[in-house]
Amino acid sequence: MVDGVSLTAHSPAHRPTMVMLHGLEDDWQSWKPMADRLGDRFHCYAIDLPWRAGGGYEWRAGGTAAQWVENALALIPQPISVLVAHSMGANAVLHWLASGTPRRVDALVLLSPFYRLASAPVDWAMFDRSLADFRTVMAAGLRARLGERAERLEPEIVSLMAEKALDRIGPEGFLSLFDIFISSSGIDLSSNTVPTLVVGGSADPGISGPRAEALGRDMPTAEIRLEDELTHFCHIEQPQRVSELVSEFLLRRLPAALEGGRRPALEGVHL
Repeated sequence: MVDGVSLTAHSPAHRPTMVMLHGLEDDWQSWKPMADRLGDRFHCYAIDLPWRAGGGYEWRAGGTAAQWVENALALIPQPISVLVAHSMGANAVLHWLASGTPRRVDALVLLSPFYRLASAPVDWAMFDRSLADFRTVMAAGLRARLGERAERLEPEIVSLMAEKALDRIGPEGFLSLFDIFISSSGIDLSSNTVPTLVVGGSADPGISGPRAEALGRDMPTAEIRLEDELTHFCHIEQPQRVSELVSEFLLRRLPAALEGGRRPALEGVHL
């Protein structure tokens, strides 16, 4: 562990390196379905970030989300070929890109980021909508991690588990997400030169419709793929389709990176 960040890795080190960053109240293990599908071509590292499930929010006093991304990437012993990030992790990467950090990756994959329209006022109505969306997403995340077990539990039990998780997260968890959301449209992504794939669900309110169009305008290097069947937690619930989209993108943009063996692997790193 280094300054609250943890690392886990999987596969021979001679392969191109892929680093995976989770979202709020998630952890490095959520990347296993993706690593099982992409680890045959990449040496995969999954970072356990300070905003992991069950953690506290003292990390906010220790640096911005972008600075924690920088701390995490500094732990990787090899040059980074592909950086993959989900939800709040994806937004932290957007802020990291705009922070003036020298280019250190060959390609980016951002899953289910959220993006605020510059024309949308930051008012109490936005706050209330965002809080409602936060509660919905946190409950969906619990169900995604439970997987088939959620189907065997009574709906009331799953709802009670979600409420207890929200009580534990508390206002600090929501505010950390809300802050990075409202500042998303104010960062300058126009000078980014790293090939970027943005993947999400057509019904995900954080990125669908005009939000996706705005991100595409503000980040010209981004290719945006939204599909009806993808959920916010697509890396857990639809890993096969997401891996196909990532592989197709990298085959076009980084063909040399997809040469290699066939044994999947994953390493975890704890921040």
